[in-house]
Amino acid sequence: MDPETIRELATPLLNALGVGGDPLISPVPGSQLKRTFKLHHEGLDYALKWYPLSPPHEADPFDTERHFYEFLKAADIHENPFALSWDISNRIAVFSLLHGRAIRPDEVNLPRTIAAGHFLASINQHRSLPEAAHFPGIPPREHSMSGLLDVINNLMLQGVPEELRDVQPLVSFWEDELVPGWQKVIGHFLSSCETSGLDPEKELEEDHAIISPGEFTFHNTIITPEHEISFCDFDQARWGDPACVIARIFAQPDFNAKLDFLDGFLDEIDAIPQKDPILAVRLRLLMPIIRIELALNTLFPHLNWELGQLGIEADKESKVLLIQNLWQARQHLKAGLQLIG
Repeated sequence: MDPETIRELATPLLNALGVGGDPLISPVPGSQLKRTFKLHHEGLDYALKWYPLSPPHEADPFDTERHFYEFLKAADIHENPFALSWDISNRIAVFSLLHGRAIRPDEVNLPRTIAAGHFLASINQHRSLPEAAHFPGIPPREHSMSGLLDVINNLMLQGVPEELRDVQPLVSFWEDELVPGWQKVIGHFLSSCETSGLDPEKELEEDHAIISPGEFTFHNTIITPEHEISFCDFDQARWGDPACVIARIFAQPDFNAKLDFLDGFLDEIDAIPQKDPILAVRLRLLMPIIRIELALNTLFPHLNWELGQLGIEADKESKVLLIQNLWQARQHLKAGLQLIG
């Protein structure tokens, strides 16, 4: 989407907001698919976001983000950008622009990790609000610990797809490192469950599910001029298993919150009502498994977890990208093995 096209689509919405007179529109650096824009008009700045159509079997990011901002308003949470207006027919939204800059990896420290925990706790202190009922439900693989284990194991058993067997670095990594590493993770998980008396097939109780703001990582974090952090980009918000949600926060490449910060984060989570009493135990059991999940996501960005399909793209450009992503996938595997060491 280019600025002139988005300007044409957004004109009725902008006129209704009193933002006319040919405002300056420019893409936000790093915006995926060039769908988020900065809008400047008469000394004021706004954010303009366009939402592509989503596949019919998936949750609609436009509806999800709209419902999440309605939820934030009902919960009286205002530390983030706020939505000014929505154009349902053109799938466009206008937000207040949060001044600041993207956080750098070396700026992810203990106080900011605690702040992330505080934001997650603040949201979930209001999870009984009727607006929360609009969020997509907990993914099937997060209904139980064994559910996540099974879906990963099924993908491992499929092996490297025939279309990618000519990518020798992938074949070598898969067969010599990933599958053996995964077997070690499985063995550690099952023995730990037996030792601690936990049933991996027990489903998460409904009251213990939490609201995830979406891709809740420091990739979607802004540092304000006052050196505070604020989160944005909620089009993937949903219900989830708190152990999975938190494990992914502490496993993100480049913006990885150190495990030394975990206790401070969990202290903030204690404010969530009806919190899973064995969350910390399940979290540590699932952390190595989430690392394998992220290794697969790194190699196959179009992986469909619900259908158990890797989402193969076998053109030359995709194969080159796959080889480039092998390093990051290997880092996830190493981190997972370190966690069980």
